[in-house]
Amino acid sequence: MRYLLNQWAIVWILMLTTKMLLAKDGYNIRVKIDGYENDTCILAYHMGDKKYINETVTSKNADNEFVFEGEESLEGGLYLVLIKDNNNYFEFLIPNEEDQKELVLSTKLDESRDLSKHLEIEGSKENQVYLDYLKYNAKIQKEKSKLQQKLKEEKQEKRKHKWEANIVALDQKLKKYQLDIIDQNPDYLASKLIAEGMAKAVPETVKKDKMAWFYWTKKHFWDQFDFSDERLIRTPLFKYKMEIYTEKLTIQHPDSVIVAVDWIVQQTLKSKNKKMYRYAAAELLNKYAKSKIICMDAVYVFLGEKYYCSGEADWVDSAQLIKICENVNTAKPLQCGLYAPNVYLKKMDGTPISLYDVKAKYTAIYFWNPNCGSCSKTSDQLIPVYHKYKDRGFEVFGVCSKSWKELDECKKKIKEKGMDFINTSDNAYPLAVAKKRYDLKANPYIVLLDEDKKIIYKRIDPAQLDEILARKLALKKE
Repeated sequence: MRYLLNQWAIVWILMLTTKMLLAKDGYNIRVKIDGYENDTCILAYHMGDKKYINETVTSKNADNEFVFEGEESLEGGLYLVLIKDNNNYFEFLIPNEEDQKELVLSTKLDESRDLSKHLEIEGSKENQVYLDYLKYNAKIQKEKSKLQQKLKEEKQEKRKHKWEANIVALDQKLKKYQLDIIDQNPDYLASKLIAEGMAKAVPETVKKDKMAWFYWTKKHFWDQFDFSDERLIRTPLFKYKMEIYTEKLTIQHPDSVIVAVDWIVQQTLKSKNKKMYRYAAAELLNKYAKSKIICMDAVYVFLGEKYYCSGEADWVDSAQLIKICENVNTAKPLQCGLYAPNVYLKKMDGTPISLYDVKAKYTAIYFWNPNCGSCSKTSDQLIPVYHKYKDRGFEVFGVCSKSWKELDECKKKIKEKGMDFINTSDNAYPLAVAKKRYDLKANPYIVLLDEDKKIIYKRIDPAQLDEILARKLALKKE
């Protein structure tokens, strides 16, 4: 008998051990949506301001549930369940490995079409805490909205104070609820999202001064943000904060923006979380690679040089890294504030001329093509701007994007439009020196230089050029 008991004990231990090993990784999420007859359900996650599909299920189990499962654990973050009903969805958290092993999400689809309204969660204490908070917050906001309406309609001053006091009391009630969650569960992803949504206590002295408020807000903007928590990548929060910090709380000058983006990346490095570092560096590099703000490519050059071309970006494959560094090296000499690359071209009559031969307070280099519709429109707008300022020290250095053999096309368009500024052509276009030196990707393209031939503006249109020259040459815009 003792032998049999020992055998059963060994079998039980082996079964338990196997179960524990199998439970180590993976996820199992069951979703039940009453009233939803479609056979498709999607599991997705946030990544900044975008949503990505993780898994699509096209059938239900015997319990009328959609089952999402996998052998590897999902990365932590804010997830979504979407249905084929105008992409209706509800959100939930994947806070850790344990809370995704046996997670049950139940709701129903009714006339309100609000899946979150009836959401119930089993298998995750943190999700329950977050769900309770969202419902409590919605209740408080509803009550607050009613009080604000009463305050708006109130005529008696004494009663206004009553409504105001009630609103303050509601705010304090919500704040206490939020702080209790944060204090009791400091490591919860839910706590970090709640903390970021709380209004900061701005000192009264700061509130009265707009500039003081601006600098105080910027200084304390990241106070509660955890740069070491990679789960925040898979929420809208991190990217949103980066955008607000770099766009709204930073003066939009390349030097100021460079300081701001470098500070963000440095915080991720200090946190020693490589995924946070990688995400911040990549998001900011891509942001300023595509920036339409004049001269902001300097930020791209800075990030590329410091965090990519220096050998720090070991997550980028070699081909992509070479491309990034080539773009950085091309853009670097074309930054605002630097001397423009000189080019030696020929006028329409064959006379040699260099860019630096032009003596003017301001010179606009204008790349154009006679077969380009946008160029035709730009030329029509540029000519009157040239006539308006040419006697005040402004010159246009036109570069027709045609080879010397196709010069007649340039001459025809110049005569037709009355383009009476300096007109040149680059002999070997499209392998032209001017095109390469100015990284010309498309026509039309205008670069404005000062008297010393330093780049001060680029990728501007004639209307912007008119405004700039009116300001620079102290001439009232007509």
